[in-house]
Amino acid sequence: MTADESLIPKEYLTPERGALLLEKLPIFAGFAASELVRIYAMGELRLYKAASNIIVEGEASAGMYVILEGQVGIFKAGRGSQDEGHLLVHLGPGACFGEMSFVDHQPRSATVVAQNKVLSYFLDGKVWQKALDTDVQMAERFYKNFALVLSTRLRTLDEQFILSQKQLWKYSLSRRNDAL
Repeated sequence: MTADESLIPKEYLTPERGALLLEKLPIFAGFAASELVRIYAMGELRLYKAASNIIVEGEASAGMYVILEGQVGIFKAGRGSQDEGHLLVHLGPGACFGEMSFVDHQPRSATVVAQNKVLSYFLDGKVWQKALDTDVQMAERFYKNFALVLSTRLRTLDEQFILSQKQLWKYSLSRRNDAL
């Protein structure tokens, strides 16, 4: 664990207690307690100050984060060089992020900024992949859970897209009617 242990609540310091946090995450559904203890011991705790970048869009890195305390904002850059990015979502305790780059080995697809003090659990992609390579059943559960998490996110984004398109059309029609 890399964060200063004096700044971290005791509930996060032992793998046994950390495993209780991981078992609440959909991405680790169906994992045995002993597996979760082992997984938690593979990672590290990271502490971030408010307004600090945790992930920067376009950087090469692999690994996923679980928010233990605090809140982050996920930002997607616009096409223009002057564009600071658009807020996609806020995530809080229990949410994970960064897992897409872990799976597809592509550069980070968004910037993640700590909105306040954030304590996170980080699981390095290389370390995790080595564990998955040695345990096929655990790998199957993880990738199935991962697909379910992404499916849920995609459904949510689809709903948000449809809603935004309806709002855009209503606005366009009202502007057109005002002009007539």
